[in-house]
Amino acid sequence: MSTFPVSSRPSARPSAPVRSALRLRGLTWLVWRQNRLAFWIGLTVAAAVAAYAIVRHQEMATAIAQGHLDACRGTRIGAGDCSNRLMAFTQTHQFPMRRPLQAMLALPLVFGIFLGGPQLAQELESGTYRTVCTQSVTRLRWFAAKLLVPVAMTVLISGTIAAAMTWWWQPAGDLLGESFPWWQWYPYDGIGPVVVGLSVLSLLIGVTAGLILRRTVLAMGATVVVSAGAMYLLETVRGRLLPTTFATVQHTTDSAAPANAWVLSEGPVDAAGRRVPDLLACYASDDYSKCLVQHGRTGRWAEFHPSSQLWPLQWAETGLCLLSAAALAGLCVWWIRRRPA
Repeated sequence: MSTFPVSSRPSARPSAPVRSALRLRGLTWLVWRQNRLAFWIGLTVAAAVAAYAIVRHQEMATAIAQGHLDACRGTRIGAGDCSNRLMAFTQTHQFPMRRPLQAMLALPLVFGIFLGGPQLAQELESGTYRTVCTQSVTRLRWFAAKLLVPVAMTVLISGTIAAAMTWWWQPAGDLLGESFPWWQWYPYDGIGPVVVGLSVLSLLIGVTAGLILRRTVLAMGATVVVSAGAMYLLETVRGRLLPTTFATVQHTTDSAAPANAWVLSEGPVDAAGRRVPDLLACYASDDYSKCLVQHGRTGRWAEFHPSSQLWPLQWAETGLCLLSAAALAGLCVWWIRRRPA
C-alpha cells in the first residue's frame, strides 16, 4: 500500500494571520503613509543627533576628569591657572556646542512649516479629504487622526533631540556656570522640555493656519510669522512665569544675587534697605565705592531667578505651550463643526 509523503499529505486548514497589536490600521495607517518620508527623516536625524551628543558628552566628561577641572567649578574666566584651563576647555568643547544650540531655535519652526502647515491645507486645497470622509469616517475623526499622529511623532522626535542636546550641554553648563549662562536664549531654547512644547505649539499653529487658509503655501508662510511671534512673546514673559527671589546686601558693591542667577533687575539700597536710584556720576569717580557711600548708597538689591529654577521655568513654559496648543486644537474642532464644507 502506498503512502503519501509527509510533505504531500493534506494540510490542516490554514490559520488566519495573527495581526500585530502595534500594526497601524485605518486612518492612522493612512496618515502615517502620507507623512512617512517626513517621519523617517525626522527619526533618522534624531538618532544621528543622539549618537553625536553621546560621543561629545563622553569627550567632555573625560576632559573634565583628566584635567581635574572639578576643582575649578564656578571660577570666572579671568586670570590664574583655573581660568586658563577653563578657557582651553571652552575653546575645545563649549565653542563647538554653540552653533547646534543656536540651530535648535529653528527646530519648532521646522515642525510647524513642513509638518503642520501642509497637514490639512494640502487635502483641503485638493479636495481629497472628501474621499476619506465618504468612507464612513466623520470629519472630526479624520481631523483627530490627522492631528494625533503628527503630534505623537513631533513629541518623539523633538523629545529625543532635546534630551540629546541636554545631555551634551550638561557637563559644560555645570562646569562653566555664569560663564555659560543657562538663562540666555541659548542654551535655554535648545535644551529640556521647552523644545518639545515649542515644537508642538508650532505644529498646531501650522495645522490651524492650514485649516483656516486652505492653501498650503499660505499656511506655511503664516506658520513662520505666527510661530516666530509666539516664541518671541514667550521669551518676553519667561522671567515672570514663576515667582522671583528678592535679596539685599549691605556694605558691598557686588550683586545681591548668587552666582549663575538670572538677574531681572537690580540697584542700590540705603542703610535702611530701601531701594534708591542709581548714581551715574559715581561711575566716573576715582573711588566708586566711596562715592556711593557718600551719597547714601550702602548696598545692593536684586530680583532674580536662581540657577535651581532652570527646570521649573522650563516646565512652566512647556505647560503654557501645551495649553496654547490645546486651545488651537479646540479652535480647529469648532471651525470644522462650523464649516461643514
